[in-house]
Amino acid sequence: MQRTIVSMGLVAMLGSMLYAQQPAVFLGARLRTQVRTDEHTTQLRWYDDLARHSVVSLQFYHEAGYGAYIAQRLQNIPRDRTRTALDEAYLEKLDGWRIGKFYVPFGAGLLLSESVNAVQLPTRFAIGNLPMRVAYLFNGKERQQGIYVRVGTANGGVAVGIGRHFGTDPHAFAAWELPESPRHPEGYQHLYGADLMRELGSHRLQLEWLYSGGNRMVDTHWFALRWQPLTMPLQPELLLTYQTASERLSWRLNLRQQLDEHLSVDLVVRGQQGTLQFMGIGLRGEL
Repeated sequence: MQRTIVSMGLVAMLGSMLYAQQPAVFLGARLRTQVRTDEHTTQLRWYDDLARHSVVSLQFYHEAGYGAYIAQRLQNIPRDRTRTALDEAYLEKLDGWRIGKFYVPFGAGLLLSESVNAVQLPTRFAIGNLPMRVAYLFNGKERQQGIYVRVGTANGGVAVGIGRHFGTDPHAFAAWELPESPRHPEGYQHLYGADLMRELGSHRLQLEWLYSGGNRMVDTHWFALRWQPLTMPLQPELLLTYQTASERLSWRLNLRQQLDEHLSVDLVVRGQQGTLQFMGIGLRGEL
């Protein structure tokens, strides 16, 4: 019911914006295909192992500073409780508020980012006048509900989340566990995190720590490290993720060959501890 009300509200607001003045309209597509090979099978998926979907999209911009975005997935992830193929649908004030269904990252989003019905507002933290992002999640009964707050910039910050059913979608913690693996339907009730990004010479490092807890879930620390050498050929990216509850390390190596301005080929090798989970080749592009 909540999703229906939100969708109707978005349609009404979009109609009002279109009626008031003709906006700029863009039809686009985002490609995230991946062919994975493991010891059992070879499969083509229209999303990658970090749960990033291939979508077709429609985008509107109004000269008054408002925008709207609608994106449809080409394939849902198995075991995803979201039955609709709608990936995102929101209205926003550019560089301001956003309302609708969209990916709301916790902290920097390296570990946790789920597409939910939400309202997101930018503001300033009283101490130090630092940028602050506040997101109210209301994704329905037995789904993500609560509030995320992050204080900081793109180079680092701290975050807190209070609510229920955080981390129940396949997109959650996809850097540590493949999106096809089932998530616990109870999810987490409170989250705390910190993140940091630095460029050291020709290397970019991003670190994120997240603590998650709940009544029926084991309190867990998550650590993620992303390393990107900026001057090496094939644009390598190494992503390491560790979870204390299972005491397991996940790793992912991505090598990218740029074909043209909009299209690239990715070679992905991924595993946990010393076990290779799969090798994959993917196409990545924007139209």
